[in-house]
Amino acid sequence: MATKVIIPHTGEKETTGTIGIWFKHEGERVNPGEPLCTIETDKASLEIHAPCEGILRRIFSPRDSQVSVGECVAIIGDENEDIASLEEEILRK
Repeated sequence: MATKVIIPHTGEKETTGTIGIWFKHEGERVNPGEPLCTIETDKASLEIHAPCEGILRRIFSPRDSQVSVGECVAIIGDENEDIASLEEEILRK
């Protein structure tokens, strides 16, 4: 089942950040807890980790994109899984 990669609340007052480096590319396998990308805020640089195992199917927020807490930045799923409806849902927001 496809899983959204969501920007977590950091506990700080920050509500937005900028995507730094993506460690993985679309089509690459990821494991739970593996770093996917960095988020740069005014106060810190944070790593966003994979919430599950699978293939990084889609990245919605490329490097230097502004993102908000709660925003979906990527989808992880099975290699042949149909993620079209999930992509559409995310792109509508």
